[in-house]
Amino acid sequence: MSIGDTANINKLSPREREVAMLIIGGAATNSIADKLGVKSNTISTLKKKIFVKLNVTSEVNLYRKLLE
Repeated sequence: MSIGDTANINKLSPREREVAMLIIGGAATNSIADKLGVKSNTISTLKKKIFVKLNVTSEVNLYRKLLE
């Protein structure tokens, strides 16, 4: 999987990038939380921040924004 528009991914912090890549890879919130050793609420908060920074409203839109 490769990032299409690096300008978009560069808007994110390193942790937000990590979470975004896991999201577009199909991982669920709880799975991401377990993998990163944090609570699912932390991932939900990061997901909201990612959506705002990239001006998307869903995981599908996030996928499109980063990969197309």
